[in-house]
Amino acid sequence: MSKNSAEYQYSEAKKAISDAKFEKAISWTGEIINKFSKSEFADRARILRIILLSGLSEGHANMAEAYMSGFEKSIKNAGALRSNAFDYYRKQKNEALGFYEACDFFLKNFSDQTPYVLDCEFPSKDFTSNRTLDDIRSGTLPDSEHRRTAEEVELCNGVISSLTSFLGAAGDRAKARRLLEGGPKPLDHAEFMVMLGRTLLDDQRLFGRTALNEIQNYRQFYQKSSECAELALKILKDKPNKETQSLAEQLKTELEALEKKQAKTS
Repeated sequence: MSKNSAEYQYSEAKKAISDAKFEKAISWTGEIINKFSKSEFADRARILRIILLSGLSEGHANMAEAYMSGFEKSIKNAGALRSNAFDYYRKQKNEALGFYEACDFFLKNFSDQTPYVLDCEFPSKDFTSNRTLDDIRSGTLPDSEHRRTAEEVELCNGVISSLTSFLGAAGDRAKARRLLEGGPKPLDHAEFMVMLGRTLLDDQRLFGRTALNEIQNYRQFYQKSSECAELALKILKDKPNKETQSLAEQLKTELEALEKKQAKTS
């Protein structure tokens, strides 16, 4: 297998995920999409990229949330805790914007003839409770080594959570692992679109007043989430599925409620 082939590069992306080297895996997906854009490996790399960016964004959001909680409780460490929280907000912003761009591709190029396939291995590290985050939430400022380890744990947890959600395993990590051990897993188009919309809505909070306060991004993430919900409902008209229909309608209801709330406050 040539090192310049899409197949080889995709196998390297899978290996990086298994080794919990997620930035490396994202880099490989970018290479494949740029060099082999019309290949089935590019289609699979786009799915992987979505899941990785979603997971890393979730991990950095959790880090920022812990530091902001600590900031509210500590007088002595308040400045440093808040500064660290905003470091993680900025990291999350990069991932959220990458996710937004990746979603845009799926919306603009949607075809029910294009299979959505999740083809990767579960990370070798398992989901781990992050005790350092509990300390941070109580106002303790960790040293750089503990901070780095806490971030690694949280990013891995985020990717595992993302994989589990996109596989429709609803928090059942053992089930998600079994599904991936069975080989490449086809994903339902409508369910995938609901997950994109849901993640965009989660990421939107980053741009609200309590975090980065970036109004344009806040609106754009809302709009893109709405587009995902609408497309999911359109797909479901042709291929009904009760459970996915319920999830799509729930997302649409939340978006409408948010729009009404915004109208009242603006």
